[in-house]
Amino acid sequence: MSSPLPIGAASRLRALDGLRGFALLGILLVNLLYWSGWGLMSPAQQVAHAGEATRQLHGFLVRLLLDGKFYTLFSLLFGVGCAMQLQRLQAAGHDGVRVYRRRMLVLLAIGLVHTLLVWDGDILMLYALLGFTLPWFARLPDRSVLGWSAVLVFAVPLAGQALFQAMGWNPGGWVMERSLMWFAAMGGDPAMDAGVRVLQQAGWREQLAWSSTGTLFSWGLRLESWRIPKVLGIMLLGLWVGRRVASGGLLGDTRLLKRVLVAGLLVGVPASLVYASTDGAGQSHWSSMIGTVPLALSYAAAFLLAWPRAQPLLGWFADAGRMPLTNYLAQSVVNGLVFFGVGLGLIGRLPFTAIYVYAVGLFAMQILWSRWWLARHAQGPVEALWRRLTYPRVAHATGALP
Repeated sequence: MSSPLPIGAASRLRALDGLRGFALLGILLVNLLYWSGWGLMSPAQQVAHAGEATRQLHGFLVRLLLDGKFYTLFSLLFGVGCAMQLQRLQAAGHDGVRVYRRRMLVLLAIGLVHTLLVWDGDILMLYALLGFTLPWFARLPDRSVLGWSAVLVFAVPLAGQALFQAMGWNPGGWVMERSLMWFAAMGGDPAMDAGVRVLQQAGWREQLAWSSTGTLFSWGLRLESWRIPKVLGIMLLGLWVGRRVASGGLLGDTRLLKRVLVAGLLVGVPASLVYASTDGAGQSHWSSMIGTVPLALSYAAAFLLAWPRAQPLLGWFADAGRMPLTNYLAQSVVNGLVFFGVGLGLIGRLPFTAIYVYAVGLFAMQILWSRWWLARHAQGPVEALWRRLTYPRVAHATGALP
């Protein structure tokens, strides 16, 4: 029996790479609100920085179009990749679960370094921890996988939120309070309107204090918004999608994609409009729990339906999507050095419109960098490290992880 090899670059589906690159752009747009300081400002600070009309309109559009939509796509595609890898390994007669779990363990280690040293909003640790459960779900038939997905995405968050409110429980808030107390004990200023000033002036010691306590704060936010079961449910939907893709279906099933597009818009737009009309309710609001995933799925369906004719344009996303881990981590490193005090300290100092000009410019550079790199290598540098640690006996083989 031959050793398990990562999937070759030639066998990757370019449409999914393009969709993954599109999701990377959306994640950058959302996360940049934190790096630039906008998301750390109080409402009064935002008004002083950009004006009340801009604050109101921007908040509405972010909640309507961006908030939660692109981590949904990224989580979905993570599930797709896991399903395809498990199927490929098992079809070749390998111990697919053992290899897969080693892969998740490596991802967990990368995420731990990332969250403690670079970006406290890291998503990789959550993906890895939830990813350990996917082999169990992968044994289930399609109908059961879809049923679990619906329960975790909708029923658990809505019922859990109602129950916790009725009982006066807020474990996420408790965790966030403890993180602020920890930050204060390390000499930081925990005032909620002091974040921009803290990060402008932070040296490496202060940055590490912020990242370590901010990691705990981020997990509190995920508990409060019920993101953990939602992400698992989205990954399970990705498992189902991965099965359809592996069997040669879905991407060419325009009838199904049109149904997903219409249903996603019918459910997602009204609920997201309600959510967009709130100010400060957060993703724990019922409208976000109902509308975010359907609207995100409509984005995915629209992208895939447009792909055959719009590939010359949408194809620009594909190279960035072929090395998503490298580009995701690179966004954290570059923006940390540009905005935080350990680098240029530009947090809170860019004019509001310049934030989005900068975002488009940075992503354009990532596209060009990805295209240049992949013309010379089979996969991105961090993906190659991930592969080397996952497949130590075949570290010099070519190919890319799914």
